[in-house]
Amino acid sequence: MPKMTSPPSGAKIRMYRQGHGDCFLLAFAGREGRRKRNVYVLIDCGLKPKSEVKNQKIDKIIDDINEATGGHIDVVVVTHEHQDHVNGFAKKKNGKHLFEKIKSIGQIWLAWTEDGTDDLANALRDRFKDTLVTLAFAQERATGLQNSAGLHDRLSDLLGTEIGDEGTVPTAGNEGAQLLKAFRDARKANPLAAASVLAAGSVKGITNKRAIKYLRDRAEVETFLRPDRPPEELPHVKDLKVYALGPPRDAALLLDLDPKSHEEFHLAPSSGGLALDGDAFGFAQAIAPELNDTDDHCPLAARYRIKAQDVFDFDPPPSSEDRTDKIDWLEFLQDIYGEATATGEDREVAWRRIDDEWIGAAEGLALRLNNEVNNTSLVLAFELPKTGKVLLFTGDAQRGSWIGWSNLEWTDPDDNKTTAQDLLGRCVLHKVGHHGSHNATLNGTETDDYANLGWIARGAFAKDFAAMIPANTPWALGKSQPWVHPLPQIEAALMEKAEGRVFRSDRDKIEKAATSDMSDADWAAFKADRVKETDLYFEYEIEDK
Repeated sequence: MPKMTSPPSGAKIRMYRQGHGDCFLLAFAGREGRRKRNVYVLIDCGLKPKSEVKNQKIDKIIDDINEATGGHIDVVVVTHEHQDHVNGFAKKKNGKHLFEKIKSIGQIWLAWTEDGTDDLANALRDRFKDTLVTLAFAQERATGLQNSAGLHDRLSDLLGTEIGDEGTVPTAGNEGAQLLKAFRDARKANPLAAASVLAAGSVKGITNKRAIKYLRDRAEVETFLRPDRPPEELPHVKDLKVYALGPPRDAALLLDLDPKSHEEFHLAPSSGGLALDGDAFGFAQAIAPELNDTDDHCPLAARYRIKAQDVFDFDPPPSSEDRTDKIDWLEFLQDIYGEATATGEDREVAWRRIDDEWIGAAEGLALRLNNEVNNTSLVLAFELPKTGKVLLFTGDAQRGSWIGWSNLEWTDPDDNKTTAQDLLGRCVLHKVGHHGSHNATLNGTETDDYANLGWIARGAFAKDFAAMIPANTPWALGKSQPWVHPLPQIEAALMEKAEGRVFRSDRDKIEKAATSDMSDADWAAFKADRVKETDLYFEYEIEDK
């Protein structure tokens, strides 16, 4: 198979059709000294297990990337550490990384959230780590509990996105035995903080993190991109600029996940988001109380509370004047709440037990954690030098990230300003976020004061607009709790906006929209000149002249 070549001026984009996951290879025309050359950018490489389209495997994708690039990738972009974006980088065969076929990687681009020298990034990672592994422990506890039918499997599904194919809390073998012993020892001293023992011992082995570490070890240069810094230059491509729109440098925006009212594409009434309230707050308090520094949700006044460490360290509370006995409060609490059965005289107190009730909230918190990681996606806008056309790759960014783009602007050395709204207006290719999910594309018009689909592809750029959606809808809808990917209302809006130029990895061809003004002859000419459709990938060419 010949190498992938860019047009003389512009870009070629290859969206691989492996299934429910992202993998994009971009080729630009560049120079190295006097020699013309192709410059290759790979954005993500992942797949949800068992979501393959036409039995495509990551192995085939990696083989094609190797042949298309001649074994050298100039820039690998990792948008965020979710399984369906990175597990291809960790794929092994006979103990060897399949990505070893790629002889060299020039640069790796990561979001600032991966920067170990960034204080905000470190705080976010600590929060993620403790919550993630404690959720994995909740998954283990969910097995066999009453009233938890399917909870274990649903947690496994959600945690698979975070942990990856092989990354589980070790429970077998010498390593697992040592970890669980350490956890149990810690639990005796302070049950509410013992989760950090699991985190310290297991997170470093999860598939997603191993994949990113593998790339970081191989790349010659490592770059962390931030929206508050000047645009990056693409190696060997003159005057092409790459703007980082997200993730935002604002913790509140990172935790802002779901569209509000008119920002939403007419989704049926939902739970109103997964804010940490109700059961989810109680669960978070149980596993990581240090994350919440207020008393807003506590049902009891402070004077009626006994701190966990006071109870489990056997320290009795202050005695009244007429009591001198010392109470073993751990034994007291276990007698009333922790060890009762539903037989005999214990029936009177069994209904009060809450030992496993908190696990029911794990699913909501796991989904929220999943969405929070989506919002750390590295969002890139590639600006072509001659026409100013923009290629927008959003990862899985959700509401807070979109809102964060709204007021971004950059000033070049000549005092020329570029705004995010201007970049989005010149967008001619949109990689749709999160497989077209309801929470990753905002509805609105170009007159709204927040970034939305109405800001994208305006004026003369509208006639060139195209969108790409990596999704496998039959697989997503066939899950025990179906995922509506893509949301039909979002896909319909994109189809109308792009006149049918919407590539979906689970469909073999793009079809002209019924609302399009293009003639059949013009549509056929467009496809012949700029589109290539194969079982392995879609390829789309954008000219810059």
